[in-house]
Amino acid sequence: MQCSPTGRTGSVALRGSLQAVRRVALVVATVFAIAAQTSGDHLAQRVRNLVQTYERISTATVGVSIRHLPSGLEPVSIRGGDLFVPASCQKLLTAAAAMERLGGGFQFTTSVYVSGSDVVVIGDFDPTLGDPRIAQQQGISIYHELDRWARAVAERVGQTPVGSLLLVTDGSVRTYRHPDWPVRQHQRWFAAPAGELNFHNNCLDVSFRVKGRSATASVTPSSRFIRIDSRVKVAKRHVWSLGTGSDLSVVKLAGSVSRSTPDPLSVAIDDPAALLGRVLADRLARHGVSLAGQIRSVKADQVDLSRASLVCQTTTPIELVLRRANKRSLNLAAECLFLRAGDGTWAGSATIATQILTKRYGLDPKGFRICDGSGLSRKARVAPSTLTQLLVGLVRRSEGDKLIDSLPKSGIDGTMVNRLNSGKYRGRVLAKTGSLAGVSGLAGYVLDSSGTPAAVYAILINGVSAKDTGKTRALQDAICRALVDSLEANPQNN
Repeated sequence: MQCSPTGRTGSVALRGSLQAVRRVALVVATVFAIAAQTSGDHLAQRVRNLVQTYERISTATVGVSIRHLPSGLEPVSIRGGDLFVPASCQKLLTAAAAMERLGGGFQFTTSVYVSGSDVVVIGDFDPTLGDPRIAQQQGISIYHELDRWARAVAERVGQTPVGSLLLVTDGSVRTYRHPDWPVRQHQRWFAAPAGELNFHNNCLDVSFRVKGRSATASVTPSSRFIRIDSRVKVAKRHVWSLGTGSDLSVVKLAGSVSRSTPDPLSVAIDDPAALLGRVLADRLARHGVSLAGQIRSVKADQVDLSRASLVCQTTTPIELVLRRANKRSLNLAAECLFLRAGDGTWAGSATIATQILTKRYGLDPKGFRICDGSGLSRKARVAPSTLTQLLVGLVRRSEGDKLIDSLPKSGIDGTMVNRLNSGKYRGRVLAKTGSLAGVSGLAGYVLDSSGTPAAVYAILINGVSAKDTGKTRALQDAICRALVDSLEANPQNN
C-alpha cells in the first residue's frame, strides 16, 4: 500500500506539533522551577536580613525553618539543625504524639459509680472539667458536670446518706508536677498540677472587695467542705498569700491588699483530686445527698467495682482538649494529653512520645528532647527543621486537620488574636506561640488565599532579654508577613 503525499505530510506535521508542545512544556516547567528557586532565594534573603538586623540589636539567637507544601522542600534554614528551648511550641510535639497514640476519635471518660454505700469517681486525665473558659463558651456553669453527677447519684440512693466519696487515682503519677518545674512557680496557674482527676484548671480564683478598712475575699470554686480563713488586711502594700492544708479542707489567706480586685487571680493548688472531691461533695449536698464518711483518694486496687453501679459518665473529645492546649496555651491540657497518651509518668510518657515521633513521623531523635508535655521544662529541646518536618507530616495524616484546626489564627483568636490582625495577613497564619523567660517561639502554618496550608515555619529564639520582647515578636511577625507575601507573589510554590 502506498501512502499519499498528503498523508505523509500530515504525519510529519503532527510529530512536529507534539515536539513543539513538549518543548513549550519543558520551557514552562523550567520557568516555573527557576521562578520557584528565585522566589525561594528571595524569601531566604529577606528572612536572613530580618534575622541579622534583629541579632545585631539583641542578645538572642534565632533559629528559622520554612518548608513549602506539599513538597516539604526547605528554602529557608537558619540554624535549622540547632537545638533550642521550645517553650510552649513543645505542645505541637505532644499533640502529634497523643493523636497518633490515642486516635482522633478518642474521648477522655470520667466515670461515677455507687459501690455499696460509697460514691466512687474514676478519672481519665480529663483537663476540662469545670474549666471556666469552656463553661463561658458553652454558656454553662463551671459546676454543670458535677451537678449532673450529683443528680444521678441522688436518683440512685434517694434519701439514704452515702458513706465516703472515693477519688480513684492509679498511683502511677508519683508527683503531680514535673520535677523540672521551679518550686517558686508552683502556685502560678501555668504550673498547675496534672492528674487523673482535675477541676477548674486545678486553681482557686481569688478576688477581694475592699470597703473602708475591711477586705472581703471571694474564692472560686466554692464548697462548704473548704473553709476560707482570710486574715487579709487593707494597707498600702498589695501583697497577699494563699496556703492550704494537706487535704484542702482549709484555705488560708494572709497579707494585705490596697484595692478591690474584680479580676480574680488564679492560684494553683497541690492536690487536683482533693479539689474536685470537695467541690463534688458540696454539689451532692445541694442535691440532697449527705456524706457520712470521708473525702479521700484511693488507688484503683483498693476499690471493688464488681458489684458497683455506674450512674454517670462524662466524655470529652480529644479535639476539645487540643483546642484548650493550643488556642490559649493551657499547660494543664497539654500535660493531660502527654500523660494519658503515655504511661501516666513523666519519664515513661516522654519515652513513649519520643518513640512515636521517631517511628511514625521519621523525626531524628537527635533533633528533639522531650521532658514534659507543655514545654515548661527548660531541659526540653527541638531543632526548627525537626519541628517543620513534623508540621509537614501532620498535613499528610488523615486526622492531622484536628490538630491544625486547634491552632490560633492570626488576628482572630487565641494567643494570636492581636497579632498579624490586619489586611491580607489576618487569618492567614496559624501559630503555636511559646514563651518562657528568655525564650520565644512561633511555629505553624501559612495558608494560601483559599485557606489551604501552603507552607510551614518554625521560629525559635533563645536568650531574649526582657527589653527585647517586643522586638522579638516583631521579628516573628515580619517573617510570617514575608512568607505570606512570597506565597502570593509565587502561587506555584503552593
